[in-house]
Amino acid sequence: MVLNYAKIETAGANKQMSMKDLYQRAHMARATLERIRKGNDVTMKTAGKLAAILEVNVTELQDGQ
Repeated sequence: MVLNYAKIETAGANKQMSMKDLYQRAHMARATLERIRKGNDVTMKTAGKLAAILEVNVTELQDGQ
């Protein structure tokens, strides 16, 4: 699944969270965050973790939406 970095960043800003805060709360490697930034695929589990922390639906974070 490809996620949109800007949408994640915006959702994080709405929750007053930096990207560093977000990836630390999601217990994901910084390399995973870089994969998202570059538009590479991530697992459904990673997408779900981010969506849960940001309190949004996974589809709201997908690229091309």
